[in-house]
Amino acid sequence: MVLEGEIARWKGFAEALPIGSDKEAFEELMNSCRCYASAAGAAVRPIVSEVMFMAILLAQQKEIGRNKAQLEKLEVGNSHKQ
Repeated sequence: MVLEGEIARWKGFAEALPIGSDKEAFEELMNSCRCYASAAGAAVRPIVSEVMFMAILLAQQKEIGRNKAQLEKLEVGNSHKQ
């Protein structure tokens, strides 16, 4: 409930974003926050936005890791072709 209230407070920001990829990216970030809601509750942080930012950072870090692994796989594949 608290998390959804904080997300709702960002509604003005979301509405000011240009239509398209920015809005989609913002929604993905908010969904990342929702995915980590139970961890956020366990953190017992009085400032909800701190927990949101940590959830977003965690989701971004995981994505970076997936991208790095995929890139390494492609690089290995390309080195075998040469």
